[in-house]
Parts: sequence; C-alpha cells; structure tokens
Amino acid sequence: MEYTVVYDTYVEVPIRISKTTPDEARIKRLERWPKEAGLSQPLGEGGTFMDLVKSFARDYELEIGEKNWSNTTAADKISIKMEQKLLRNGIQRGAAKMEGEIPLTPAEEGGNLVYTAKLKYSIELDNDVLAEKAASDVVEFSL
Repeated sequence: MEYTVVYDTYVEVPIRISKTTPDEARIKRLERWPKEAGLSQPLGEGGTFMDLVKSFARDYELEIGEKNWSNTTAADKISIKMEQKLLRNGIQRGAAKMEGEIPLTPAEEGGNLVYTAKLKYSIELDNDVLAEKAASDVVEFSL
C-alpha cells in the first residue's frame, strides 16, 4: 500500500513549569505532557489534532485504532512519537502521527521555566482510499 500525506503541520508549544518544582518532578511532567496535552493543542480553525483525525476518519469511512506511544528521554531532550492507525474492516488504511521533541534547556519567564515542545502532526491515507473517495464524490450531469 502506498500512502499520501493529506495533513501536515508543525507547531511549537510553550510548556510552563514553576521554578520551585523539583528537577525529577519537572522531567516526569514533561514526559507525561505529550499524552496529557500534546493531542489537544489547538491547530487553527480545524480544532485539535484529534478533531482532525476524527474528521478524516468520518470523511473516508475509517475506524480509529489505538494509539502507540514511544517517548525517549536523553540528557538534552525528550523525543516523542505517537502513531494511531486508521482502519477499514480491520486493515490499516492510514495513520495519524505526532512526532517531535522537548529540549530540556528551558527559558525563564517570571517564576516559571518555559520548555518549548516542537511537534509535527500528520495524517496519511492509502492511495486506494483517496481514489475511492474521489470516484464517489463525482457528480454526473446530463442535459
């Protein structure tokens, strides 16, 4: 199966944590952030990423599968990957993805440390699914 990217955007999101938060708790919060807030960030008029995923799934008659997460913490950053399969009759026909990183070097703002999550959101669909939708949306006129 070949896929085409039908949605792709990049955002930077500030994450504010109090300077008084202990280092270990700060890292734990940053590691949890993608699952707790990463998918609910507003992405313009289309709503959140999950709103867009639901819209594409509905438009292309796909079911939304479970999310698979992978977070890796290194000395200087937290790397984030999430993939959610888009299915038809139990067969993968697309995917919604979030990839990015949170550098562990914050800026300071008042009483907070500000970390910047750098995230890429994308949705890709099977070319056959796109072709089926295009064919079904064709309107015939006769004179």
